[in-house]
Amino acid sequence: MYHLALAVPPEDDHLEDKLDAVGSLPEAAESIQVTVVHVHDGDVDAEAVPAVARALDALRTAGVEATVLGVDDDPTEGLLSAADDLAVDAVCIGGRRRSPAGKLQLKLGAQRVLLRAAVPVIVAGDPESREPRV
Repeated sequence: MYHLALAVPPEDDHLEDKLDAVGSLPEAAESIQVTVVHVHDGDVDAEAVPAVARALDALRTAGVEATVLGVDDDPTEGLLSAADDLAVDAVCIGGRRRSPAGKLQLKLGAQRVLLRAAVPVIVAGDPESREPRV
């Protein structure tokens, strides 16, 4: 079973993109286990966060085994620590629309995850961002 950590913040503009990326992996329903990682400050029931609930519902509806892990930490450190503790095979984070020159830049958190993760990182973004800008 391929184990994937899916980062889901409280407000997730890229949730659908990340879910599409996970669902497009080969034999997703039969061979992938997803842990939805929600990093927060304070005492929060991660499953009660609307974005997390939507992710769990969509994954389970697609037949993908999904659990949730709430982590009280800095977002980047929490995700990286959770990925190490869970011994995942990959991490999935969101991207954003960028110009061709802007592709050299990432948000600081995404850049830190890409540089420091011990496993492959899937950066899921808006499909429109793949279209050339005119």
